[in-house]
Amino acid sequence: MESGGRRLIAGMNPAVFAIVFVVVMGGVYLEILPNNMLIGFVIPMVIGGLFIWLGEKIPVFRTFGGPSLLCIIVPAVFVYWGLFPQSGVEIVADFYNGYGFIDLFIAALIVGSLLSMDRQILVKAGIRFFIPLLAGVVLTFVVGGLVGHVTGFGYKEAILFVIAPIMGGGIGAGAVPMSEIYASGAGGDPAEYLSMLVPAIMVANVLCIFVASILNGLGKKNKNMFIKGFSGEGEILRNAKKNEAAEPLRAAESKETTTYSNLAVGLMMSGALYIFGYFIAMLFPSIHAYAWMIIATALVKILNITPTVIEDAAGDWFDFVSKMLLPCMLVATSIGLIDMHQIIEVVTNPAYLGLTALTVLLASFGAGIFGWLVAMYFVESAIAAGLCMADVGGSGDAAVLGASERLKLMPFSQISSRLGGVIILLIMSILAPLFL
Repeated sequence: MESGGRRLIAGMNPAVFAIVFVVVMGGVYLEILPNNMLIGFVIPMVIGGLFIWLGEKIPVFRTFGGPSLLCIIVPAVFVYWGLFPQSGVEIVADFYNGYGFIDLFIAALIVGSLLSMDRQILVKAGIRFFIPLLAGVVLTFVVGGLVGHVTGFGYKEAILFVIAPIMGGGIGAGAVPMSEIYASGAGGDPAEYLSMLVPAIMVANVLCIFVASILNGLGKKNKNMFIKGFSGEGEILRNAKKNEAAEPLRAAESKETTTYSNLAVGLMMSGALYIFGYFIAMLFPSIHAYAWMIIATALVKILNITPTVIEDAAGDWFDFVSKMLLPCMLVATSIGLIDMHQIIEVVTNPAYLGLTALTVLLASFGAGIFGWLVAMYFVESAIAAGLCMADVGGSGDAAVLGASERLKLMPFSQISSRLGGVIILLIMSILAPLFL
């Protein structure tokens, strides 16, 4: 069955998939397609299906997240080379942002993973998660700033234009308000500061995906490669006690009883809690609605408000989205978000590129080692508290977790992106007037 499954492409016989692919891409290259949700969905799905299949064919490459890397890198390169029609780029970009596909994806992962998580693990992990998160922030600011000073790039410049934007929670929730902070502190046009902040964020996002893939591959080779408790294969706490006999049974029962109504219930639950996050954000707009959605969902789980059948439905919706829609999300991210012009601009500056790479590695290592010290697995802590702090936010989190095969860490990654990003903005509101 396994070999037969590998012969399928996106769930289809190769001959059938080839026909579908030619029809879809023919429409793209003839530029005859309307800009709507259906077309926006099908374009990245067929491209993602092909790249996942190709990546799985390469033995070592697939171990280190190769299929996901093909989905996230190759489409962006095609767009940069002008080999992908601009009308197709607009359709996918509108689907990704305008129609809010990424919001559907992230809400499904947050609500589904939290409601289907063991309650005790959620409580224990949530409390100690801020230790590796803050450790990564301190390490990047101190060591990265010193390296910037020693190399001649400048201590203040390294923090202002490399480290802070990378660790700041992405572009919309990080770089944009950060540029306003810089402008208010030193004068000038926020747009000029924004153009100086974005390149480091984009390059760091790609590096985060690569590092996540490498950590995943190392963990697969040996769960205790460098230290005992190196990789938890998706579990974040090392000392979590589980009923080993009951867990597989529950998983099997859930899989057997998954129904279309479960998927509908899971969709509605994720949508309701997503909307509730925006209700609270109306009252407390300084904190992103995603963060309020995480808090609300966590409280629902901790207080045992929802019946088990609802939690199972949310888990089924999570499974469907994370397994079936991940290639679509990765390709849509590549086409709609990654700008190779900005990445090449940074890559051609050795000092800038070196500091960018160092920031990503420091964030990952700092979060990993301090997470391990508080009984988390190194890889999971390095990814959720470190790399997801250094990527571009929601879409970057999904790409990083997809490449590392750890999508159920999405709630923790959103804590890094949203609440961690708020911490960085608070820090820079103090430092910017002093540094500029």
